[in-house]
Amino acid sequence: MNKVFCLLPVMFFACCLQGTGSASADQTAPSAPMTVLICYPGGAVQTQDAEAATASMLRVVEEAGNWPAGSMHGVFTSALKECGTHLDEQKPPFAITTLGTFLAYREKLDLIPLAQPVIDGSSTERYRIMVRKGTFTSLQALKGKNLGGALVEDPEFLKRVVLRGAVNPQSFFTLKGSQRVLHCLRALTKGELDGVIVNSQQYRALGSLPFAGELEMAFTSEEVPLVGVVANGQRTTADERNRFARALSQVCKDQEGKQLCELFGVERFVPADVQAFQKAIDLWQSERE
Repeated sequence: MNKVFCLLPVMFFACCLQGTGSASADQTAPSAPMTVLICYPGGAVQTQDAEAATASMLRVVEEAGNWPAGSMHGVFTSALKECGTHLDEQKPPFAITTLGTFLAYREKLDLIPLAQPVIDGSSTERYRIMVRKGTFTSLQALKGKNLGGALVEDPEFLKRVVLRGAVNPQSFFTLKGSQRVLHCLRALTKGELDGVIVNSQQYRALGSLPFAGELEMAFTSEEVPLVGVVANGQRTTADERNRFARALSQVCKDQEGKQLCELFGVERFVPADVQAFQKAIDLWQSERE
């Protein structure tokens, strides 16, 4: 039960290449492997589990994408800000990041969406603010109240895309960020928080909680795309981007690679929905101050 709330389908990995270029199957692995940064904002995933699953996935990507074996090495973090820092400073050619991080660095790093995960049959999600039954019935009713959850650590994304500029979360709420969403929900039932924002996967899992009947929704966002792999357009070629996207389509089918898919509830990876991403980009840009 708890594992679902320890995971946001919001994974982040960055392949920090020493240099890009086409690789052939008979090449040997580079002396310094690509560092793969894995980020799970909003979770307390066991590092050894995440690293083992990621290592298996990377072996499949290497083989299916025609990279030399041992070219990629995974590193784990659950800190959202650290993910952005790595993306900005190391400028990795490929990344799996949150939608907010993608939007924040898209122009600066020329990020290009390549593939999306399908979770519970969908490549999109909604965010919901959960409250105790009988307390608050709308977003406006939560003015000045304590809002918890992992997403509140990205107030610009919350403001521009999730709330679509209806309110400025930093002045409208008292934000209580936490990487442990289940902990926030328990605090909500105790009256320590007034609301908790959850993603679609977490919302669907609420029914498994003993206190689910005590909660109800006060706000539901419009659909936004789940982010899978994005590429740095300045550090990758079209061929490399195509190889990586094709390799991802094989991961969940592979006996070894599916470990990561099962860990995160990913059914498969599909090509990025360009129109869905453009809608999110338009929202992000329209709400600039």
